[in-house]
Amino acid sequence: MSGDNLTRRSLIALSSLALAGCADGGSAYESEDAAAPAETPSRSARDTVYPYEFITTLGAFDELAASISDTPGTVESLSYTCHAYAVEEADGTDDVMVDKTLNVYLPSDYDPARRYDVLYLLHGTGGMQDYWLGDGVSGTGDYHDDATRRLLDAMHDRGLFGDVIIVSPTYYSVPEGRIIDISFMGDDPYADLWPIHFWKELRNDIIPLVERAYPTYAAGDVDEKSLAAMRDHRGFAGLSRGSMTVINSGMMHCTDLFSYFGCFSGAWADFDAFKEALEGEFAEYPVRFWYNGNGSKDFSLENHEQFVAQALEQMTDRFVDGENYAWVSFPGGEHAYNCWALDLYNCLLAFFN
Repeated sequence: MSGDNLTRRSLIALSSLALAGCADGGSAYESEDAAAPAETPSRSARDTVYPYEFITTLGAFDELAASISDTPGTVESLSYTCHAYAVEEADGTDDVMVDKTLNVYLPSDYDPARRYDVLYLLHGTGGMQDYWLGDGVSGTGDYHDDATRRLLDAMHDRGLFGDVIIVSPTYYSVPEGRIIDISFMGDDPYADLWPIHFWKELRNDIIPLVERAYPTYAAGDVDEKSLAAMRDHRGFAGLSRGSMTVINSGMMHCTDLFSYFGCFSGAWADFDAFKEALEGEFAEYPVRFWYNGNGSKDFSLENHEQFVAQALEQMTDRFVDGENYAWVSFPGGEHAYNCWALDLYNCLLAFFN
């Protein structure tokens, strides 16, 4: 298991302003951030031809999510109790517990007799486990009604992904009785800690819970050695601060458990610590695919581009554009759901092949 030395090294100071556009509590698909940069050619955009039909046109989302499937998938919830790891780190304790829930999307032809790949999918600042997979009806809905469900149903109906289940947890762990404003407008004392300590919950609680409950390739054996052996059947993706979490918690602490990673809108990580983790502790674990997506008007674009450019330049044995790495740019795209939904679409094309 990864040590806390990299956790400490990867703790970076994120200003509230830098991630202000991560708040996903509204229903609008487009950000109204007046400070969004003017559209300029992406430095990371290349003429690389990828072996997948990635969608880059924002309008395509409307068509994909508009249809109502005759054979929709279902969403279930799992509840669990775990340590509030980020709070414990900040408070210097080891006894803060919290009750949590995560959501699981099962495709329409789900069959417990089969084996399933798993994509663990995170929200951004201010979101929760219902951001992606809520129903938009009974108070448990995500912030875009059931658009994500309809997108997944449409993809599955078209045969664009097969035996995959989607798990949507939250990286927030707010103990009962604590008042912590997790919205981007509030004063969240743990804002920089949620993304870099979530790996503990992934390893100790979430993956064992899910892969005992569902017929994944781990076959119910959640010993770490068994989970590592089945890493090619596991992916981790997220948007904005969730993308930050994918890098800081997923790639830097759990590459032995995941082969596929998706970063939507941003990185915000210590590159030297990232390089040290992947070329040191996790050197024997290849990343099968690292997907990166960002809008041309997204405020996170520069940060994201700079990080992945370093990876491509300094880690040539780990990442090769067009082979196990992709950069997808959305012309006119902002820090908004219509980009992230297409990032999810693109990831499902590339993962588990």
